[in-house]
Amino acid sequence: MSATAIARLTSAILLGALSCGCHTTQHPAAPTPSSATTSTTPSVAPAPRIAPLPVRPVEKSQPTSPDKCPAVDPVAPAPPANVLVTCDLARTTRYTLGPETTRLELTRVDAPKPLTSDFYQVILTMDPASATAWAAFTAAHPHAHIAFVRDDLVLEAPMIENQVTSGQIALTTQTAQAAAQLAQLAGRPA
Repeated sequence: MSATAIARLTSAILLGALSCGCHTTQHPAAPTPSSATTSTTPSVAPAPRIAPLPVRPVEKSQPTSPDKCPAVDPVAPAPPANVLVTCDLARTTRYTLGPETTRLELTRVDAPKPLTSDFYQVILTMDPASATAWAAFTAAHPHAHIAFVRDDLVLEAPMIENQVTSGQIALTTQTAQAAAQLAQLAGRPA
């Protein structure tokens, strides 16, 4: 095969790869008889699936102390259709929560980032179906007080201010340690 024919064939393969959205580096070339060595591409383990994140309406909230928070059992969480009485991660607020309204499928939980010297933020990214459902829910429930729950503990209980169409939820907390705990619980594998 001439050098011109090889160049045309290579151009056609590259053009085909670009038009289909593929990358040539993802498809190793077949070994040629003149190859003296073989290379292997290391396999990448798939990211673990994140457990769905329950969302419940807040019926009541009040300041409390850790000794007045009910015990929780992460192995046997409250049934989704039942009312849940629990506390937040810091065990400073006691909540009465209604039955689950939805469960959000998360694809990523970012590491905490400082917003100011007093606040840290953890970004949760939803899959497309959950992002669409969350956008519809937040549009239909302006000013609703909701709680994001993991292991029967409230991760955060914000008020819905606007429709959320970004496919992301930003949770905030006041210390680096609390933000790390929040990220760890939110991103718990299924």
